Amino acid sequence: MKLFFKLIIVALVLAVLLPFTILKDESGKPLMSFKDLKLPGVSLPELPDKLEVPDLNQQTGSSDRTLIYEWRDKDGNRNFTSEPPPPGVEYTTKGYDPNLNLIQSIKTDTETETAKAETEEEPEQKEFPLNISNPYSPEKIEKLFDDAQKVQELIDERMKQQEAIFNQNQ
Repeated sequence: MKLFFKLIIVALVLAVLLPFTILKDESGKPLMSFKDLKLPGVSLPELPDKLEVPDLNQQTGSSDRTLIYEWRDKDGNRNFTSEPPPPGVEYTTKGYDPNLNLIQSIKTDTETETAKAETEEEPEQKEFPLNISNPYSPEKIEKLFDDAQKVQELIDERMKQQEAIFNQNQ
């Protein structure tokens, strides 16, 4: 098997070198030369001096704009839908333009951060500006581990069955 792979490697090297050495055209020159090998030209696109970022939370009449409704159901689960929630449920709307490819950054007070860095004091623990909740509950994680353990037990059982069938056939 090792000899086979060595022969394949030698054949590939010869196939790459043949157009540069032995194979010739009608005039007697090699089909290719190392001068023919060139790297493709690479250039960067020109960027505008100032990038205009539209406010994605602003309500506009654009037909390209899509609204997402965020609300919590009676069990406290967070829902994101394209349709308004049932009547009487408090909700917020978020808009985005699917033709854009950008994410707004979190706004920070750079002057305060600079002042803290200059005084070299221990920075205060700042509260995160966005209300982001954890989508995983401890109960769901425990269920996930239980399900994974059941799958592993099923795999082990099937492996034993296959080994028993294999041993019977020998």
